[in-house]
Amino acid sequence: MLLSKLFDRFLPPDRRFNPEALAWVAVIFTAIVMLAVESSIAVGVHEAPVALAFIVTVIHAGSMPLSMLRPLFGAILSVIACGVLPLLGPYLSGAPWPWMVPMMITQILIILIVGLRAHWGVALAALLASIAISAAAAVFGHIQYPESGSDSSIVNIVVFSCIAGGFYVAAVIVQQWHLIRSQLLQEQENTAEEHSKRVVVEEKTRIARELHDIVAHSMSIINIQASSAPFRHPSIDSDVVKEFEDISVSARHALTEMRGLLGVLRNDDAGQQLAPQPKFSEVEGLVNKAQQAGVNVTMERSGGPLDRSLRDSTGLAGYRIVQEALSNAIRHATDSHIHIMIDSGGTALWINVVNTAGNGTSEVTKNELHRHQGLIGMRERAASVGGELRTGWNRDGGFEVEAVLPLAVADSRKDNSAKNDSGKGTSLKTDSDKTGSDKTGSHTNAGADSRNAGADTSDTGADTSDTGADSTGTGIDEASVQSQGDERSNA
Repeated sequence: MLLSKLFDRFLPPDRRFNPEALAWVAVIFTAIVMLAVESSIAVGVHEAPVALAFIVTVIHAGSMPLSMLRPLFGAILSVIACGVLPLLGPYLSGAPWPWMVPMMITQILIILIVGLRAHWGVALAALLASIAISAAAAVFGHIQYPESGSDSSIVNIVVFSCIAGGFYVAAVIVQQWHLIRSQLLQEQENTAEEHSKRVVVEEKTRIARELHDIVAHSMSIINIQASSAPFRHPSIDSDVVKEFEDISVSARHALTEMRGLLGVLRNDDAGQQLAPQPKFSEVEGLVNKAQQAGVNVTMERSGGPLDRSLRDSTGLAGYRIVQEALSNAIRHATDSHIHIMIDSGGTALWINVVNTAGNGTSEVTKNELHRHQGLIGMRERAASVGGELRTGWNRDGGFEVEAVLPLAVADSRKDNSAKNDSGKGTSLKTDSDKTGSDKTGSHTNAGADSRNAGADTSDTGADTSDTGADSTGTGIDEASVQSQGDERSNA
């Protein structure tokens, strides 16, 4: 670590050594030193033949750099050299034998290198083989020189075994630490990559939801305005009528294309996303635009100012829910009466959008429900602020959307209980006399209604298919617009 810092400090980046290069320099330098010392002691102290001693010590010292490239071959050559070198010279009283000191150091370093660069079993085999072959050399030497004592040889082998065993354990620990660290770094890279992919998917989900909420509603208004303009202004000439028809056709085509785009961008498993969008007080402007387009929609509001006690996230969720419910009612319940009720008093924001069956009502199958995003998006927005959303059929054939959004960060069940106590209730409400404008009603049992195409209106927020709300919410069908135009023409 210190050498790396020194190199980083005094050498330019293009001339710095990497750790592998430093390791090679150290190993080669040590091998040269051990070759000189080991051969000198073998010849000068133990009187080994010069040529044989030099060859064996070259093999032994050369096993160090060889172990850097081929640990198994390096270990095998070093063990062979350790068995041959003690037999080249006679045992001398007082001299370390069968492990000469430089020979011992060289073999310990080889075991360390093998332990760091190969499987721990290879290093263990090299250690045990070195101990066994040195013991065999000691026995053979004492047979050849019976006058020599055996105590010093035993001590010499024990010292080598202890030191080499310690270096082996250290090498295995370092190797395992490096392996675990490498795996951890790999997992961190994989996690970072998955996080990047998830961020992209979540961003696509956010874009899809905002496109669905904003563009689809505006395109629906453009479509119905262009389709109904000849009936609202009968005095316009035929060229203008043709122009409005072209606008209507283009709007319907754009809505169809946008549904395909949303299918690509949408990821149903992504988490809820919030984006700073319109305030809840702009719901009144939303209703006014629909009224100007000829939609029969009314709004009833109670409580204080809409934005006074609302969190930004709650206001955005409420606005999008009203926008989506209104857009779906325009699309699938043409010529129906749409009534919006909002109460911002108490501890929760209560929203109820109900429409009558209308004329030219389009049925939505359950398969279509799973392909589109409207009801899913409304539920996600309600859940994102701790609220609840329920949808279901009315007894008069219309559809109802009800949302309860807490005004503050609190337990949503407590907020819903407060709403129940206030008389507005958190269950779906129906009314056959005032087309859904009365707040008192009864629970809707969607499973018992044959018009509900298998939809579920329970508190679990299951998907529903209906005549007033569709999971697409991306505009108005050509058939529904044509039906609405025919009805107005007959009128």
